[in-house]
Amino acid sequence: MTENKRLLPGSMSDEDALTCGDPITALIARMSVSSVHESLVEFVNAEIKRPGAKVDTITIGLAAYMMQMHASFVAYFLDAEMADAVVAQFQAVFDRTYREHFVDSAKELAA
Repeated sequence: MTENKRLLPGSMSDEDALTCGDPITALIARMSVSSVHESLVEFVNAEIKRPGAKVDTITIGLAAYMMQMHASFVAYFLDAEMADAVVAQFQAVFDRTYREHFVDSAKELAA
């Protein structure tokens, strides 16, 4: 992950994202310039340097961690009966966002 922190859509700058009208993009922008993001990047970079580190283990573990963090957070606000609706919402965000962001990031890194 080194210094690259492209979490924002397309070529949007941090300033544009922080001041935009979309609350989700603004939240992502605030997170991407926070100490939370810096700490996570430092952790991932340290994991990559561990002897025997495997990228697939790190990426799957990171995804599982994010999902568990999301699920724990949502559980504070919603009853367990809402699980299917929350999973559907999470899946919709994943389907809409992940591939596009992955391709954009890969292109930026290749340039």
